Amino acid sequence: MPFILLALLCLAFFPLAARAEPPAKAVHAIAMHGDPAYPPGFAHFAYVNPDAPKGGALRQAVTGGFDTLNPHVVKGVPALGLGFVFETMLARSWDEPFSLYGLLAESLEVPEDRGAATFHLNPAARWHDGTPVTAADVLFSLEVQRAHGTPNRRQYYAKVASAAAPDDRTVRFVFAPGPDGRFDREMPLLMGLMPIHAKAWWAGRDFAATTLDPPLGSGPYRVKQAEAGRRIVYERVADYWGRDLPSRRGLFNVDALDFTYYRDDSVALEAFLAGQGDVRRESDPAKWATGYDGPALRAGRIVLEELPHRRPEFARGLIFNTRRPPFQDIRVRRALGLATDF
Repeated sequence: MPFILLALLCLAFFPLAARAEPPAKAVHAIAMHGDPAYPPGFAHFAYVNPDAPKGGALRQAVTGGFDTLNPHVVKGVPALGLGFVFETMLARSWDEPFSLYGLLAESLEVPEDRGAATFHLNPAARWHDGTPVTAADVLFSLEVQRAHGTPNRRQYYAKVASAAAPDDRTVRFVFAPGPDGRFDREMPLLMGLMPIHAKAWWAGRDFAATTLDPPLGSGPYRVKQAEAGRRIVYERVADYWGRDLPSRRGLFNVDALDFTYYRDDSVALEAFLAGQGDVRRESDPAKWATGYDGPALRAGRIVLEELPHRRPEFARGLIFNTRRPPFQDIRVRRALGLATDF
């Protein structure tokens, strides 16, 4: 049978005095607004097939390059796909606006004012070398990302006033109130999405520097092969500790993820058309309209499919700064539009 290719168009901590707060009960999930859609003990997310077969490889021709395997620092350009290696304490549900469910943490406690969050780690959580994920790893991850992380993470984690580990499986964060005396209600969720790094693996390594050493993770994939700027391949972890969690069941079914890099998107498209990729997410309306026409499309080896997702998309086009005099004249804007090739 001919192999079918698919192209997609997708329109240091400072302790605080004890806070007076009502007791919070441990829950399996948390939502930004209202209640999580899935109840305690749910089997799997509704949008997955829990019996999906596993195997095969997924190849993608992508643009750009990379020079580091640590995506959580300022230096370097990280490789695509590293999110499959590093895990967080909670996992997103993609059919809800902003709800998180247990992953490395099996439960959490959050008071009504959301001025603190206590996470209870799953005793089954393991790094790829078989060692357990502990509270010390969580505290280390907060420390190094507050010191060396990307600017958005530094901004979030600066709101953590204190962090402590009562035991190896429990981590408690206390948040600093804002100028109005209220707490940022998003902070428990943001801490649940903090990438967790293995403290022991990073001993003797510079977290702030770029690295091509395959990192020790706890996720469903590990780095198998990395050639800076050219190619990275991930292999599925067969004994992945979280494979039967409700937030993971039915996901991560491909045995290998293969990203080959090209400097130019037109070259990446040609590689895809030549059969060197299995799936492509098209973001250029002009390429979508004309770039795929050819023998492979007419023979059915390439399938074009639109997948409406009802999410905001990045604006693509020329946007005039009408605060500047040249662009305040509608005739100038019209002329530039007429001069632009479809």
